[in-house]
Amino acid sequence: MKIRSECMPCLFDRAKFECDLAFGDDEAGKLEALMEVARFAARNIDRETVPAFIGTERGRIISRLSGVKDPYAGLKAVSNRAGEAILPEAKQYYQRAGDGLFALLKIAAAANSMEYGVRGHEFDHDHFRSEFAAILGEEVSGNLERVKELLGRFDRVLYILDNAGEVIIDRFVVEELEGMGKEVIVSPKSEPVINDVTAEELRDLGFDMERVVPSGSFVGVSLDEAPQDFKDLLFDPEVLVIAKGMGNYETLSEFEDRLKGRLIYVFRAKCLSVADSAGVERGTLVIKAV
Repeated sequence: MKIRSECMPCLFDRAKFECDLAFGDDEAGKLEALMEVARFAARNIDRETVPAFIGTERGRIISRLSGVKDPYAGLKAVSNRAGEAILPEAKQYYQRAGDGLFALLKIAAAANSMEYGVRGHEFDHDHFRSEFAAILGEEVSGNLERVKELLGRFDRVLYILDNAGEVIIDRFVVEELEGMGKEVIVSPKSEPVINDVTAEELRDLGFDMERVVPSGSFVGVSLDEAPQDFKDLLFDPEVLVIAKGMGNYETLSEFEDRLKGRLIYVFRAKCLSVADSAGVERGTLVIKAV
């Protein structure tokens, strides 16, 4: 997905949000970091830019200048507790559903609402439990019969994770897919990137680390930076790719022709640019096979 005009204020709104996390009350530090982000953006944005590239470098600049490796660490811990709080509701929804596969992916898409710092999108971890049930009642956009066809055809799945918080729901989704006989490899980040979950955090959350292959330290997926073992899985014709979240959509959509027939996007379209690119209204739950 190429950058759009709506991406510009969003990128800088999130830069300010991240500076507040990283620098606290250090106004001079925040201003210097924001100016450096602006200078980087001015040098590197053109019509072919993918927003995730700027978002990645924005975070690297802020971490370098602040000395804070993971500005979102505290929020990620709180998000994981919020994820645990909604897990019983997710399980009940799945158990009551007539269409288990659809319900499973809808739960995953609904949990993708758990994200901070997106312009125009509100996420309050203190109240999300009461909101989650309502989100599960929303309509889904996608080609669901095609999605189920792909899930039925492939035995191996590369499940590319997104945010902390929703990873608690992803853990449940992965367990259920494994219960259906799938071999699921989960892919977190190698190092902290915005509020995405990392491999180290998965260990603490009880994931089977023998089935964890990190995707690198980039918003979404960068073929230039991703480890080779991840790319081997990504381009393995026998592996179905389930990509969670908007960052993965932004980046994978740039080369999705190479994944055609074995890629499923699962996300909530929380920003206008992604919604427009996906052809849906902002806020829509998306489960789409490519």
